[in-house]
Amino acid sequence: MARADKKTKTAKGVDWSLAPRGVVSATVQGAAGLAAVAGVGEMAQVSPLWGAAGAVVGALGQVVTTAQAQPGPGALLYRLGCWTAAGGWLTWALSDAGTVWSTSGLASLAVGALAAGTLAPLGRIDAPPQDEPGTAVVLRGGGKIGLEWERRFRRVCRVAVTVTDVRPWDNGAGYDVHGQLPPGPATRRQIAAACEALATDARLPEGCGCEVKPGGNRGEFVLSVATINRLGEAVLPHPGDCSPRSILQPVAIGEYRDSAVAEVELREEAVFITGRRGGGKTNQLDVFTYGIVRCTDAVVWHIDLNGGGMSQPWLHPWLEGETSRPAIDWAASTPEEALLMVTVALAIAKDRKRSYRALKAQANSKLLPVSDRLPEIVIMVDEGAEALSPTTRDPITRQIRDGLMELQRIGRNEAVNVIISSLRPTQDMVAPAILKQSGIKIALFGLDEPDLGHLYNWQQGISMADLPTKGCAFLQTPETTLPRPMKAWLLLPEDIRAAAVTVADHRPELDPASAQIADAEHQIDLGTGRPTPMSDIYTGRYERMRAAFTGQDLPAIPDPAPAPDTTAPAALRVVGAAPAVPAKPQATPARGEVPELLRRALEAFDAAADTRMHSETLADALGMPDVWALADALGQYGVKPRKEKFVRGGKNRRGYERADIEQAAARHTTTAAAAG
Repeated sequence: MARADKKTKTAKGVDWSLAPRGVVSATVQGAAGLAAVAGVGEMAQVSPLWGAAGAVVGALGQVVTTAQAQPGPGALLYRLGCWTAAGGWLTWALSDAGTVWSTSGLASLAVGALAAGTLAPLGRIDAPPQDEPGTAVVLRGGGKIGLEWERRFRRVCRVAVTVTDVRPWDNGAGYDVHGQLPPGPATRRQIAAACEALATDARLPEGCGCEVKPGGNRGEFVLSVATINRLGEAVLPHPGDCSPRSILQPVAIGEYRDSAVAEVELREEAVFITGRRGGGKTNQLDVFTYGIVRCTDAVVWHIDLNGGGMSQPWLHPWLEGETSRPAIDWAASTPEEALLMVTVALAIAKDRKRSYRALKAQANSKLLPVSDRLPEIVIMVDEGAEALSPTTRDPITRQIRDGLMELQRIGRNEAVNVIISSLRPTQDMVAPAILKQSGIKIALFGLDEPDLGHLYNWQQGISMADLPTKGCAFLQTPETTLPRPMKAWLLLPEDIRAAAVTVADHRPELDPASAQIADAEHQIDLGTGRPTPMSDIYTGRYERMRAAFTGQDLPAIPDPAPAPDTTAPAALRVVGAAPAVPAKPQATPARGEVPELLRRALEAFDAAADTRMHSETLADALGMPDVWALADALGQYGVKPRKEKFVRGGKNRRGYERADIEQAAARHTTTAAAAG
């Protein structure tokens, strides 16, 4: 084969494949060719106009061929300059004023060639990337846009992505770039982390951006590119569909940039929503409520300790007599009612683990099968700071917080789930465990960048610039690589009223086993430090709801049963509640006597031979479980811990002054004596 090739090349006379190639050789060859054309033209007495015409035609052809390669402006200007100079010199050489072989003719040609060779780097056009030998052939697609994005990926991400297709969105607001990663260490995460930089490089309009979605395999991805700020539209009206659904199906809450419906799976996942006031949080909760009350196998319970504003529109038709029962099964607008709800929900979740063991075995499922006869309970909490703040010292809200956190931990399988909203995702507003256990996280318009980073674990590639208006949000689900920008549908009061009327008579009832557990006797601590047995909590909820939301003179909580024995063990307290002050047999102080608690506290100071004691030390001395129980007990007598810290035993902490307890004892003694 080698001999045959050699003979073939020899027969042709010259093997041009061996000719040197580069800037110098190209310059020399170009100048020599131009001189030869001019010499032939001079001998044939060709008109100078042909030189100019040839330059114009060559320049036009260069524009067309170069534009297909999509170089920078420098490359095109360089080529046009070369054609203009060559055409000008050729026209002059063929005219009467010039001659090709004169000293001035050759000198001007040499100067022009030297300039062209020196400026040659300006005209360089990089060849498109080629497939490596031995790899599968990949069909490139997307035309001009695809080629632009291949260069952009190289420039911004330093990754040689191959664009296989570019597909415009149906709504005309953008397109999807289908890309394939090269062999090697490149990952989709690299592309996702550079989304903001890619959007900037592409000069996308304000409010538009990029987001990465999975492709056909781990080496492929789809980059959604928004070119029209659709999320900036004033509103996206709610579709108004109230047809029956199942909680096993995704619940629709809005739309993505490409008009695809934003959906979430709520059967097993807990939800956390955060955003500043005015960012669209209440509307987002209304959309969640709308999607769940449509389900024939789920009931909604509301907790809103900020006046019950989330629940009022959904209860309005029932309160006005339009429906026989409310669209939402239970609404709590006070801490006491919320504590009753959380206590009952915990009891139901724990009972379902036992009561429906046979049902799960029959269905061959580890997950509790829900239906219209066994609905899921979804508890929605608005303004979580009112009940979920780790810094709260109120005994009732502490129990609510602990109960909701336990529900989030244990209620998934038993279909008792929670959706929690908060102004911020920080520890002063919500416990870190709640964020960790929330599989669905939503950050609404107006959240600042530090809070956004805190919520999404400081992932790169997301920016609040992608949320242009109220109602927009980032939505992250277990299936998404990065939080995706979306916009919630807008629900107006009339939309809510119509939905509430439609679903009120069709939503499911709580299953009999759960309803029985809900009405059983529960030990409730309503802030007194002692649990009180209460029953029929669930049955009486409608009466209390009507009282709370209309101002009727009805009891806010069930009438308690007779007071329990004060020696009852602390184990009777509801799970998750704050520990109570250990009950001690204690007679009512006679007139002029110091109350038992204050007397024992003074004895503890005497034993320590000190005028100050840390809260932990005093709580241990009085046999109390923690400093919160101590604060509750002493607070009844007006005794509070000092604001300033002090050092005892090498520890700088807050605590109590003996003088404050002495004053409280004196006040009580004086008051009791005067009353006698």
